[in-house]
Amino acid sequence: MKKFFLVLLAGAALQSAFAQDDDADYGPIVEAETALDFVVTAGRTSESANRVSGQVTVITADDIAESGASTITEMLETVPGVRLAQDRSGVSKDITMRGISSDYGRGKVLVIVDGMRLNPTTTRSMLNWDAINLSEVERIEILDGGASVQYGDNASVGVINIITKKSGAAKTDITVSGGSFFQNEQRFSHHHPTEWGGFTVSGGHRGTQGYQKHSAFDTGNGELRGTFDINDTMSLQANVGFVARNGLFANNLNKAQFDDDPTQNGGAILSYADGSFSDSEIIAGLGFAWAISETINLDVPVSYNLSGMNWNQPNNGASSVAYDFAPQMLGFRPKVSAEFKPADMGLRLTGGLDMLFAHNEIKTSYDLTKESNPQTQTMSEFTLGPWALVNFEPLSFLSVNAGLRYDAAFVNARIDEWSGTNAQGQAESYTAGDETTDWNAFVYEAGVTVNPFDFLKVYAKYGTQFKYPYLDNIIVMGAPMSLNTGLEPEKGWTVEGGVGLNIKDIARVDANLYYLRIDNEIAEIMIPPMSYVTVNMDTIDRVGADIGLKLSPFKKYVELDIDYGFVNAEFTEGANEGKFVPMVAKHTLSGSLMINLPFGLSIGPDVLYKSEMYQGLDYANTQPTIDSSFIWGLKARYVINKFNGELALQLTVHNLADTKYASTAYYIPEINIPGVYQSPAYSTYYVDPNMGRSVNLSVQYRF
Repeated sequence: MKKFFLVLLAGAALQSAFAQDDDADYGPIVEAETALDFVVTAGRTSESANRVSGQVTVITADDIAESGASTITEMLETVPGVRLAQDRSGVSKDITMRGISSDYGRGKVLVIVDGMRLNPTTTRSMLNWDAINLSEVERIEILDGGASVQYGDNASVGVINIITKKSGAAKTDITVSGGSFFQNEQRFSHHHPTEWGGFTVSGGHRGTQGYQKHSAFDTGNGELRGTFDINDTMSLQANVGFVARNGLFANNLNKAQFDDDPTQNGGAILSYADGSFSDSEIIAGLGFAWAISETINLDVPVSYNLSGMNWNQPNNGASSVAYDFAPQMLGFRPKVSAEFKPADMGLRLTGGLDMLFAHNEIKTSYDLTKESNPQTQTMSEFTLGPWALVNFEPLSFLSVNAGLRYDAAFVNARIDEWSGTNAQGQAESYTAGDETTDWNAFVYEAGVTVNPFDFLKVYAKYGTQFKYPYLDNIIVMGAPMSLNTGLEPEKGWTVEGGVGLNIKDIARVDANLYYLRIDNEIAEIMIPPMSYVTVNMDTIDRVGADIGLKLSPFKKYVELDIDYGFVNAEFTEGANEGKFVPMVAKHTLSGSLMINLPFGLSIGPDVLYKSEMYQGLDYANTQPTIDSSFIWGLKARYVINKFNGELALQLTVHNLADTKYASTAYYIPEINIPGVYQSPAYSTYYVDPNMGRSVNLSVQYRF
């Protein structure tokens, strides 16, 4: 890894020596033609944000540079309605929106990079935010609300659309940071234009010892992106990259352990005192864009992901489990759009065909040396989804849109015959199984947007959504393992309305109100000590609102950013009717104040509040709730413009008051497995690997 970074730095030096641009523009990449008129592609076609029937937040390259953030997730934490939860490894963060529970709500927000899907197809894969460096990003578009018609699976409640830089002057970006718990990060990117297009090379590394004992990890990545202009109307885009990660599993704590010392590595169920993981992923993509005419455009993105993962989970020598995963994914998403002007009215037609092939093989060994015969499960899935959208603008201030999609998935799951000794040291066997099933969904949407003034947008929308189970959801983990092909896709619908108001350079307000119903919501239910089962839950209704307020009076001497979210998530049918969904906070609030002082110095506090919520698995709502949390932070930034570049120093303090809180907690009922496992009912706590007070200093140089 060190050699890799030396090569990158040497390349940067050579490039800067031969291609330095004294007139480099470090201003905004995306300019607003009017107060709300960003051109966005969150709806899979270029259109003004003030015509999208939904709440769209745009983060520009200028916003990224001014924030001092080093990762995409840091930027997303500032967006109204977006919630991020640290996963158990500490390496990645799960993203949820609209009151989706963080314990089993993964996969309902689609993340795409230049039209290519980033979401994994298995629960045991992590959403790979490290696949792209933040310095490569031209803008991030966040669509708050379901978009199943445009994007299909995984777009039930939101879309994160990341667009990378493909043009502009030669630029180099180097970032180094370090802080508490031995946090460290090094990132590099260089964009270089050519006569035929341009290319970007980037790499990065980050790591930490972790707040909790035995929670260390590190991750490294590298990527090469290029654009080749075939002629004035056709271009090719290609990228290839890798990510390698490894770390340790910190275990869960019981209530007494958590209250005594949340940094300890306890083990309320099994003491995986030496548990570890490692994985690597290769990501490649190829995109073809053709402006067939002034009004007709064709885009054909193709993506391929190949992963290899290994988990080792010893139990103090009593039993050992090792998992090997080999997921891979091939995506093909051609799309065509056409615009017309009948009688001076606007008409845009967009359609395409989304195809995805995914395959995963899991091998489970009860011997960390992997010398014993492993259990083997194999899963594959092929999805096919034609879709079409129409947008009609009969008046200059009125936009009406509608769309539909038919989506189908064909799934195969196989378990090989096996006999041996399980994790508890007992003899076990099961017969082979091979099942095929298929899922399908028909979804549609309609919306209207009124834009009477450049600074005001009002919209209303109705749409239906769906989500397929993850590939490994169709295998019931346990003893013995079995097929779960009776699992159904979840389906639902949303009605919503909202407003966007932007008084330029003074205030911006984005607000929406929604009602979301999901039938057959897919949930992963824990069966301690080492198993889980995936089931369809009863109907869940969510009523909520997301409100974002940005104030920048006095010509940006003071900037105030406040985001508030409310959601009431409740079971409305079945045995849990009238009960609240566990792990959903009814109120969330985040805010930051930045005071911009002379000489390039800025300083200000930030805060994050989350109200109390029921423990995971406590569907009866009978157990004590997880306490609310109020987390303070502080940020100071100093920027110097010299030597044809920009040097930025940033000091960040997280959890200033060192508040103790749990990221997740589960209520485990009494368990009695004769001769195997016996436990009274108890609560088990998982700790956010970065929850304690921490100080971080970063240095960024752009030239």
